[in-house]
Amino acid sequence: MLVTPQSNRHNFNVSLGLAIAVTSIGITLAFASPWWLLAALGAPLVFGWSRHKTKRRLEVMNAPFPVAWEQTLLADVAYFVALDTDQRDRFRKLMQVFVDEVAITGIRTDVDERTVALVAASAVIPIFGFDDWEYSGLGEVLIYPNAYGEGYKTDAGSDRRTLGMIGAYHLSGVMILSKPDLIAGFTNQTDKRNVGIHEFSHLVDKQDGSIDGVIATSTGDAAVDVAATDVTVPWIRWVAEELRRQPGHDEHIDDYAYTNEAEYLAVLSEYFFDTPAMLAKKDPHLYEMLEKIYRQDPKKLLANVSHPIGQRKRRIGRNDNCPCGSGEKFKRCCLKRHRRRPGHHQTPSSTLPSGDRSTESQARN
Repeated sequence: MLVTPQSNRHNFNVSLGLAIAVTSIGITLAFASPWWLLAALGAPLVFGWSRHKTKRRLEVMNAPFPVAWEQTLLADVAYFVALDTDQRDRFRKLMQVFVDEVAITGIRTDVDERTVALVAASAVIPIFGFDDWEYSGLGEVLIYPNAYGEGYKTDAGSDRRTLGMIGAYHLSGVMILSKPDLIAGFTNQTDKRNVGIHEFSHLVDKQDGSIDGVIATSTGDAAVDVAATDVTVPWIRWVAEELRRQPGHDEHIDDYAYTNEAEYLAVLSEYFFDTPAMLAKKDPHLYEMLEKIYRQDPKKLLANVSHPIGQRKRRIGRNDNCPCGSGEKFKRCCLKRHRRRPGHHQTPSSTLPSGDRSTESQARN
């Protein structure tokens, strides 16, 4: 996603080569018809088209980082606070490129700078261990004012239990996130939940073409790729064994993880990045596998954070106003989804043919 001097030089050489090739073809064919000289004249356009994305990213990376984003990161994102100076600079640039290329749109809610920063941070954290990453296919993130139910309804009368999802079919290339739950994922550092990281881990999973709970990436570094491959088979076996058990046998893992392989990875990814020390203590082997998969050690990283980030959630009374902002009392609005996290609101993965999960909507409840 980031442009390095090496990648910039490579792009320039490729673009120049394309322009020269177009010019050569145009001049050669001009002996048959003078009209082909027009193709040669189009070489600068080919060069500009090939260079456009790289030049745009360089421009974005060199732009000043918004003050409001910096304040949000320092106040809400423990992961960012723990980074050193160079790592923070890389984190900022990844955020800037992401926001420039992916639209973040509010649906019946305002998208303020804090929301934009937390969406971008959610996107960057899972991929920070990869040197060169592209979220291919994602064009827009829709921010809902609260959780939503069937038909994506957010009104107080609907059964609103879904906090986020990756779209499919007519919503292909779209992610939906509940605004209050996105924020809560960062301000509550003790509940092992972060809906933003959950949904973006699905996209990392999908990079190989299928949302199947297996992250397959290639770095070009043989040693790193071999290490990643070495954990793939043990991970698949581990997850298969886990899903044969009843939800609740591991009290420290949310029951929603046992929906299917993809949700197991997504829920454990939240756990891994949100409370890594707890996961490492409860299950060192599971933590080690995720460390190899994501090529990160958040337990070691977050050990450097000397002060708590955010505030723990205040207990909400049944008769309090609902925190989603609907104006209804909590008991008549979102109480049900706070009590439980059911599975998919669409077709369960267990009923789909193997390898077809990339065609369903991955719903987070």
